[in-house]
Amino acid sequence: MILVLGCLVVTAALAGTVPDEKQVLRGRIHQEAGKPPVIQTAGQKNYTISGDKFTEAQMADPKLNGREIELDGYIAAPGRFDALKIFTIKDGKRYTVTYWCDICSIRTHMPGRCMCCQGETELQELPAP
Repeated sequence: MILVLGCLVVTAALAGTVPDEKQVLRGRIHQEAGKPPVIQTAGQKNYTISGDKFTEAQMADPKLNGREIELDGYIAAPGRFDALKIFTIKDGKRYTVTYWCDICSIRTHMPGRCMCCQGETELQELPAP
């Protein structure tokens, strides 16, 4: 039997951050062909975004390119943000990003074709609670 005793030392990757402390990142989405989408903050810092398949699909939606957004999540490393939720910003207010099929009355959180009729879904932004 092997018993290992010790301690784990965790340091913040960025000054002023605490590991696993939820953050809010606000900026504009910039998309370039062949590159992952980037958020540019008001301070001109760029962050590559990772997240679940829904967040990554929304970040790659060309309808959101250049839009102001806000992300809830965590700073994973310098220049990288792990997003849990994405919101668009209009007139200073947060909106949840959804996609709607008028034919089937189905709402989803990924852009693309409707899972039922295969028609194109429409971007809809709903006021966030």
